[in-house]
Amino acid sequence: MFVRRIKSSKGIHLNICLNLVIEHVCDAHTYYLDMSLSFEVVCEMLMHASRLVPLSQEHLIIKLSQLIHQLLNQLQVIVDEHALDVLVSYCTRALRTCSSWTHPEVLLALSSLVYGNGSRCHRHLPELLGLSGILVNYGDPSQPDIELRRSAVHCLANLCLSVPGQPYLEEPYKGVCYGILLRTLQSPKPPDVEDIVFCTLLQSALKGTQYFLNGGKWKAVSTQDLGTLLALLKRFMFYGLPGISVEMPQVLYPAPLPQYETIPAAKPELSQDSAAQKKTRKKTLIIPGVDQSGWSLGSQSASVTSPSGVTPQLYPSWKKGSSDSEFSDPEGGMQTKLRLYQARVRQSALQCFLAVVKCVEKRILYGYWSSFVPDAPGIGGPPPLTLLTIALKDPSPKVRAGSLQVLSALLEGSRQFLSTAEDTSAPRQAFTPFSATLAASVRELHRCLLLALVAESSCQTLTQVLKCLAHLVSNVPYNRLRPGLLSPLWKQIRPYVRHRDVNVRVSSLTLFGALVSTQAPLPEIQLLLQQPGSTSALSTPGISTPQELSHNWRLPTRRDGEASSPGGGVEGDPEGPCWMLQLCVSLVTQPREEPYSDSDAGGSSGASLEPLPIRLEALQNKTQVLCITILLGLTYSENALVKAAAVRALGVYILFPCLREDVMFVADTANAILTALDDRSPNVRAKAAWSLGNLTDTLISVGLEFQEEFSDMLLLNMLRSATKASGDKDRVKSNAVRALGNLVHFLQPVHLGKPVFEQPLQEAMRALIDTVRGEATMKVRWNACYALGNAFRNHNLPLGSADWSKEAYSALSYVVTSCKNFKVRIKSAAALSVPSTRDRYGDAQQFAQVWQALAQALEHSEEMEDFLEYRYCASLRSQLCHALLHLLSVCQPNDLPALRSSLSDQSRPVLQGFLVHYLSNKGVTLVAGVDGAAGDEAGDHAVPEDGLRALNETLTRLKGQLEEAVLDSSEDLETVVNFLEDVLRNFEEVKESDSKVFSLPLSKLPQ
Repeated sequence: MFVRRIKSSKGIHLNICLNLVIEHVCDAHTYYLDMSLSFEVVCEMLMHASRLVPLSQEHLIIKLSQLIHQLLNQLQVIVDEHALDVLVSYCTRALRTCSSWTHPEVLLALSSLVYGNGSRCHRHLPELLGLSGILVNYGDPSQPDIELRRSAVHCLANLCLSVPGQPYLEEPYKGVCYGILLRTLQSPKPPDVEDIVFCTLLQSALKGTQYFLNGGKWKAVSTQDLGTLLALLKRFMFYGLPGISVEMPQVLYPAPLPQYETIPAAKPELSQDSAAQKKTRKKTLIIPGVDQSGWSLGSQSASVTSPSGVTPQLYPSWKKGSSDSEFSDPEGGMQTKLRLYQARVRQSALQCFLAVVKCVEKRILYGYWSSFVPDAPGIGGPPPLTLLTIALKDPSPKVRAGSLQVLSALLEGSRQFLSTAEDTSAPRQAFTPFSATLAASVRELHRCLLLALVAESSCQTLTQVLKCLAHLVSNVPYNRLRPGLLSPLWKQIRPYVRHRDVNVRVSSLTLFGALVSTQAPLPEIQLLLQQPGSTSALSTPGISTPQELSHNWRLPTRRDGEASSPGGGVEGDPEGPCWMLQLCVSLVTQPREEPYSDSDAGGSSGASLEPLPIRLEALQNKTQVLCITILLGLTYSENALVKAAAVRALGVYILFPCLREDVMFVADTANAILTALDDRSPNVRAKAAWSLGNLTDTLISVGLEFQEEFSDMLLLNMLRSATKASGDKDRVKSNAVRALGNLVHFLQPVHLGKPVFEQPLQEAMRALIDTVRGEATMKVRWNACYALGNAFRNHNLPLGSADWSKEAYSALSYVVTSCKNFKVRIKSAAALSVPSTRDRYGDAQQFAQVWQALAQALEHSEEMEDFLEYRYCASLRSQLCHALLHLLSVCQPNDLPALRSSLSDQSRPVLQGFLVHYLSNKGVTLVAGVDGAAGDEAGDHAVPEDGLRALNETLTRLKGQLEEAVLDSSEDLETVVNFLEDVLRNFEEVKESDSKVFSLPLSKLPQ
């Protein structure tokens, strides 16, 4: 109807028609009727209207701009390419020719048009974002008209937004937008601008910066300084927060020490009444096991008067009663509105910070750790303004939840960074090492998050507190810290498993899962698991929360003489099962007692399936059978969350010695995992692949009796399923290739002799080879190299003679010389050194290819694209030297010409120097593993003493061949022998030189 009216209207009737359409669109009832309009009809109507409204009719332009804005926002119209081009062109012409009083409305319409369409407006970008572009001029901080400036910044923000499936805004226009948005955040509020209007400007600028950050990884260029951006975000995280008046630094610098903010306002002197009041003893809320010191954060003290007149030390500032208001009713209304807008600014700043955490590498962000995470309560000095300050002090629950989301993102994957934290040694007086500072930061995180857990009343924010604690617990090295951090947390979260909100219950179970998985078995956790007690918060003295009396959920009515434990065991019975195990079983097996969605039930059940760090042998036999039966049954659940959690739990159970040697359990688990590998949910497939990797890890360590009893058909199905999964997404593929390597390693002669295994074996090996050569993530390629090395350990495998052998060696040789990731190179070099006999390397040409690849990799081992790989340089050289010495130990006379060619040119002194360095034990050994922690590289590398022994044995063997050699081969053999003798001679000289240095008295050493 509207389209026909606009199409049939001309001249003066068009103004009336547009007015009528605007009124109908803005009307709520007509809005719902117009939801049936197709996007094509709306676009056609707007294009037709733009053709009918001349640029001279400015009142009609205002109406048309309002119509565009209303329709696109209310109907969520996706504008097609042609309509977008026509309407953006119309708006830009209007901005160039019409009076300035129309521009705010036109910019509003333009912002709706370009929302998520920045890359599709490429024809108009020079006019909008060029040197004298419309948005550049209007969005500049020097623009005096605040409405024009605000509308232009809103347009810039929408241009930076990119919807999934579409490209991002192209450079240099993306950088132009970021520059204007950054200058907007840096500019002060003009004196004649209202606070609320300025808040909307800041909110648009922060939203635009968030969209910019979502557009790809952070690039450290001159126009994008991370320290400047973080300083601005920290400033606006506290914007308008009551009780906070600070001057933030212009730039944050990465440093291990905290940067304190200055508080310009002098502290007012206490009056006699207030001084007397301060002396009065007050009742305080005490948290068992939590240090209360430092809760009062300077001028941001949380000790405020509660509505009841009591001043508890931990009473949150957002729980003030209405009687505390300092404003009259009209003033209070304006102040409430202003604080709402200020809270939106703080929330936008935190969302922008969250985007920073996602687009900037964690290793870079951890340099700013002390600027956002406290390391001390802040007693006797300026209070540290951190993310925890917001979580404890902000009156808005959405802002508090936002700060916890950012903190969770920072903590996620921080295990390597936090692994240096330690406070078990005696404190040093001269200086505080970084390990102790980091340990203090961890303790402060526990203290503040516990306070937030007790004080929080919003279910949504409470869920974020629990999630943040789960991330913290999952990444902290508690074995390097003084005990006592986990016990208070354990006691405080027990009531939340019976909380009325399902999300809180799920998060508390997830946190329990993280607690029981901390460097298991952790003594502190073992003691907590052994403590008797009911899961009911009301029957557990001293651990209920202030909100718990009204928040209990599904509490069964206790009958006379009935035990309170959900599993039916007697409370305090030492022979009964663990109370947490009873809780998990009850959550899985008990019927629902209130209606809630399947997704809620799935989340709760999924979180309860996390296995406990207790030996399964310690449980009674019937309890073992119950746990296994429940898990196997739940792997066939229709709920993807439950299925994924059950499959993962089976992947942990298979590691228990009492189960991995049980052929029936292994077979049942394998069948359940294979079914889950075909699930349509990527999360289920990823968990199944991980569990399959664990299951196959156990296969290669079982005895002969187990191998004979294991089903050949099941083994064949596992091989086929793992091969298929190796072509899935990277998160599935990484564990699928690990399982393939284990399965090929496990194959026995009886399997290899059957024709039914021939084709699956070839497909499995080619899947591994393709993954090594492919473009997958480095983690996947690392696992593929590891899997090939694992497969090579099967002495029954026709390595060297099979068709795929040449391809496997070629792929590993390619990776060891060209992969930019040194950890992948290390693993490929380790795989190339696995074959124990010469015949498994194939013919002389194949052996020469492997030798040349390793020699070339060692010669160029200090050349790298990314300087971060330098820390793995020594480990790579050690592994390459070990591989070369291994090849020398198995070489045969027909291999000597290839060896001679690489030892006769300019490479000889380089290789000789690296080998001497390796034998002198001056390089790092690979026992340290990846990232300097004991782990995956262990066992792939022999220590230098073994290399020296192999060198001596090789030299003795080749010298014996030299005495018997004929004239044709003596020159090749002599070159190799001379090279090894030079290596051994230089090694002895270095060793003798080192012994002389250590034997010198102190007075003889150079000063």
